[in-house]
Amino acid sequence: MVWRLCNCRKLEQPSVNESFADFSESIWAEYKYGKDAGDAHSYDAMVSYLSQPDAKTKNLIRFNYEDKEDMFDVVTYQKGGRILYMLRNYLGNAAFYKGLNIYLKTNALKNGEAQQLRLAMEEASGRDLNWFFNQWYFGAGHPILNISYKWDDATKTQTVYLSQSQDGNAFILPMAIDIYAGGKKQRHNYWMRNKIDSVSYKLAAKPSLVNVDGDKALLTKKTDNKSLEEFVFQYFNAPLYLDRSEALAAAVKKQTDAGARKVIIAALKDKYYPLRIKAINNADLTNDDVRNAAQPILASLAQTDENTLVRAAAITALGKLKASGNTNLFKQSLNSESYAVQGAALSALGQLNPADAVALAKTYEKDSQGALKEAVLNVYATAGTDDQWPYVYNAFKEGAPQTQFNLMKKFADFAGRVKNPEYEQQGITTIGDFGAKYKKYGVAPQITAILADIKAQRTKLNDTTSTAAVDKALSNIEKAQ
Repeated sequence: MVWRLCNCRKLEQPSVNESFADFSESIWAEYKYGKDAGDAHSYDAMVSYLSQPDAKTKNLIRFNYEDKEDMFDVVTYQKGGRILYMLRNYLGNAAFYKGLNIYLKTNALKNGEAQQLRLAMEEASGRDLNWFFNQWYFGAGHPILNISYKWDDATKTQTVYLSQSQDGNAFILPMAIDIYAGGKKQRHNYWMRNKIDSVSYKLAAKPSLVNVDGDKALLTKKTDNKSLEEFVFQYFNAPLYLDRSEALAAAVKKQTDAGARKVIIAALKDKYYPLRIKAINNADLTNDDVRNAAQPILASLAQTDENTLVRAAAITALGKLKASGNTNLFKQSLNSESYAVQGAALSALGQLNPADAVALAKTYEKDSQGALKEAVLNVYATAGTDDQWPYVYNAFKEGAPQTQFNLMKKFADFAGRVKNPEYEQQGITTIGDFGAKYKKYGVAPQITAILADIKAQRTKLNDTTSTAAVDKALSNIEKAQ
């Protein structure tokens, strides 16, 4: 979903418009799928912006640029969308949407600019927003925030230490600080105005959790020095998507801890399906305590979860256990209408009995897309014979570059063991062409190593034609620009 901000003859500041494009995706996700989905989209947008180092040098509003296309980047879209998400949180829904209504009506069929948006929001809210727009719209960068905590039992004082380490001036950051103590949550509103700051609270006893940025709305690169025990409490008591996501991320790093395991097992049934997938993918099933608790839940998810991606992730996790007791579950999952579930099931069966999986894969050659097609290719590349080579070779050549790269090692292993030298040379040429074509993206070392392995295999078979083909492919990669 994309909004066009107003019926403008000319939009002088596309940054305003494109920010609303990203923001509207967040609020559509929130409306359609719930607050967790909206929060997740906004957070992912911020992560995309933070992942590009040069983005911090660009103002959201840029008056001078060589090409209009320069304006359509992670600053105007993802950062801009997060800024609007933050502004809505600061003003509240009523004032924010009233301000939008004023802006749209006032500027209908006219040019749209950030200052006009500011004036509309000020009229609706009665607040001075010069500081906000100067900082976020007409300035560059973002705060790098470090948060630490100290409890003084003698004075019954909880202190929160806040520091910003980015270059330049401090960002002004209004935030909620939620303190969970005695079974209750108390919210404190706080403004950070300096690079080094602290705030203290007198309490009856040590709190179970101090949750800075309780609304999880700030645009910041954050390091939050909570203990694992505090993150465990956060997962079960703080309500937002990012509260639970942060806690789960902390838990997966320490799965020998009972509290961390409790979070992971609970997250397998989290109400928001991406967090269920995150828990499935990160559960350490080599840990006996994790596996014993997780396995029955994974089996249930694999068969009954309403989301097919969760079911596929659960099947994939169970497949890694290589437990024959799951064979019927995997075979039943092949009847799913979801390619993702079918693909996961076929791959899992391939780990249990490669030969049987090859036979099953043949039934899906003509009707497979996405994950199922990739699973067929993986099964054939792992355990197929010369009979399956033409299918794998043609499908590999038609695949997208990322799919080819993901399958490359197994494709190369298959090429290394086929008996027909013509097939072998087809594989070598294809792998070499990939390495030369995408050398500029840094794939050359991996492809060179793969070709060296093939050469070693064919040397053992006295296949001099194929070893010569490898040498030619390596030379082409070396010469490629």
